[in-house]
Amino acid sequence: MSDKGKGDSGKVSRRRFLRYLAGGTAGLLATGWGIDRLLAHTLCRPGEWHGPITDHFDGTCFYNPTVSLDYSTSAAVKWLSERGQKGHYPTVSQNRHKPNLAPEVNGRNWEITMVNHSTLLIRCAGLNILTDPVWSDHTSPVPLGPERKRPVGIDWNQLPHIDVCLISHDHYDHFDVPTLQQLHKRDNPLFVVPLGLRSLLNYHLETETRCEEKDWWERVEITPQLSIVLTPALHWSKRYRDSASANRSLWCGFSLLVEGGPHIYFAGDTARCDWFKEIRRRLGAPQVAILPIGMYKPAWIRKNHTNPADAVEAFTQLQAELAIACHFGTWQLANEGYQETLDDLAAALAAAHIPAERFPAPDNGQTLRG
Repeated sequence: MSDKGKGDSGKVSRRRFLRYLAGGTAGLLATGWGIDRLLAHTLCRPGEWHGPITDHFDGTCFYNPTVSLDYSTSAAVKWLSERGQKGHYPTVSQNRHKPNLAPEVNGRNWEITMVNHSTLLIRCAGLNILTDPVWSDHTSPVPLGPERKRPVGIDWNQLPHIDVCLISHDHYDHFDVPTLQQLHKRDNPLFVVPLGLRSLLNYHLETETRCEEKDWWERVEITPQLSIVLTPALHWSKRYRDSASANRSLWCGFSLLVEGGPHIYFAGDTARCDWFKEIRRRLGAPQVAILPIGMYKPAWIRKNHTNPADAVEAFTQLQAELAIACHFGTWQLANEGYQETLDDLAAALAAAHIPAERFPAPDNGQTLRG
């Protein structure tokens, strides 16, 4: 074959290779786009709410009335780029405490057991109430996210029948689909959720659930002895990277008001804000305030969360008799270390001249009562 023929053959081969490469790249991009859209509408779909415009709902999305938060993809990338600065988080195979549950809890009495992170078993007014239940090992839509460092405080088979389940917002460390599916199948509890979460709950449970979906400051009468008020929080909602899924459902805390008994406040997930003063003004000072203390490093992430000093400030603003720390200890979701969180809480309490016993940080499985 002449040199010219060889050259022409080589050009044809290169063009064929480039066509195959372009076709393969286009196929991969199309597949990736398809997976992306599938996730956005299935495992990672947002909640949905249709209602009148308010001071924290613009007709499509919810927002914080006084502060604008950054929940963009660039913020997530920035966070991931700083993950090498993480403090030590030990892995524990067995909890030091085991639950110590009373036969029943009525009247002025209350009992709270730390399960993990923001999952607590609250017992009052003769009812068993569960907050933000997560029994999964990973806080993500697939088992590839942050991995569990400590066992749950109550084994699923030892968990008493749950009457009411409170869900504060849609983030994976608070809205865990496998756990919610098991809980619904086993106990069919009444779910109390903020606006927009009923649709997400019904989608994943594949049925119309027993659900009370409310706005901030609205009340649910559970029994003649117990009412629950959804309280404002400074946070956000999002289950996928695309901006269209951000803030399609509301976020909240909960005040449990027992007739002739305690006021138990569960803050859910929140940053430092003035809502704590308003909660005390409207609903009275809680006997018990369950406050988040974790996920606060690097510093910019405090726009969405409270560090221990912020939580101590919230405690004083609420004028609560007792605080119980949550949102720490089971998954390392930010850069602070486990002992670092406890040390920062101790330092904040000392600086505020508050005895440590008024703001314990319970281990998984530890039961407190009063």
